[in-house]
Amino acid sequence: MAYVRHDENCNPVDPQPGKTSVTQFGGNEGWSSVTYENFNADYQARNADNTSRTPGTYQARNADNSPRTPGTYQRHDENCNPVTG
Repeated sequence: MAYVRHDENCNPVDPQPGKTSVTQFGGNEGWSSVTYENFNADYQARNADNTSRTPGTYQARNADNSPRTPGTYQRHDENCNPVTG
């Protein structure tokens, strides 16, 4: 079933949102391929004054908002002990 955006009176709106078809996983990662529709094709990041902006890259931050380098992932068991090996 395809997504159709409607107005407050339940009438389909024109234009409909842009979409792209995305395939997740190539089938060789141990998972089956998954294809879905991404409706963010028309997304435009905005500043507080509604001017367009280019989204920045992710930057991890400390509690005081200073930039930090993310640590490597460490898996832990149910007692919060690091799992090694």
